[in-house]
Amino acid sequence: MAKIYSTISTKGGIGKTTVAANLAALLADMGQRVLLVDTDIAQNLSKYFNVPEPADGGLTQLITRADPAGCISHTGYENLDIVLNDDSLGDKGGPILPFLRQSSTHILYLNHALQKIDDDYDYILIDTQGASGLVQESVILASDELISPVKPNYLDSTEFVTGTVSMLRMLLPMPGSTTTIAGKPLPVCSAVINQVDRTTDSRDVSRWLRQQFDSEGDGLVRVLNTTIPDLAAYNKAAGLSLPVHRYPHRSRGRAPSPRETLLELAYELQPKLIGIEPKGDWS
Repeated sequence: MAKIYSTISTKGGIGKTTVAANLAALLADMGQRVLLVDTDIAQNLSKYFNVPEPADGGLTQLITRADPAGCISHTGYENLDIVLNDDSLGDKGGPILPFLRQSSTHILYLNHALQKIDDDYDYILIDTQGASGLVQESVILASDELISPVKPNYLDSTEFVTGTVSMLRMLLPMPGSTTTIAGKPLPVCSAVINQVDRTTDSRDVSRWLRQQFDSEGDGLVRVLNTTIPDLAAYNKAAGLSLPVHRYPHRSRGRAPSPRETLLELAYELQPKLIGIEPKGDWS
């Protein structure tokens, strides 16, 4: 049974695609069967990895027909597949959003589609646009857990509470019920402090964010212990369509390597993976 993670936030530019792509690639190198799904209209995840032979279908069919057949493309990496975002970026947009508006049941089509391939993968990671709306809500309802990168500053953390947490509150089960309209509990959102620079004391930032979320997050959010340093390697690896844990990294100062950081993140999200190392010597 696949565990479905989604990177979400109502704010753009906070590293959702980078986290999704690199965590997925690391899990694949750990021998896990992984599927990426790009629901962001910017289509950055669809461009992150080279896809030698794209499938005939993509996100449009996956959502509007609740049918994954012919929608899954193979990347150049073992164990790593992707559903490319083929939704139009024209002035009128593509067919997905109008479809979701047609009926209240259409918001569940993504969930139904992913259930059909539940046994084909160990992990499914979905990337989203930095906004709120029906697409984001359909992703949340299909997910088991949410990952939201948060930059370590007051403005971004405030936006997270007022935007992302508010979006989650709208999907809470009705009183007396423990499940959403998708028939599963509302997923917990795991906030990961991202792009921590060398002048930031991550422990103080983590403590501050935890206090804020504990008082205003309604129990919908947990702050992960893992923090992601602000390293140029992430951008350089993306420019080469390369998973960052495979990018040559020279340690400077106390910052852990991307490989160490992503392993820590994977182990914290999935303790059952502790002890499994990515194959290959990419140091």
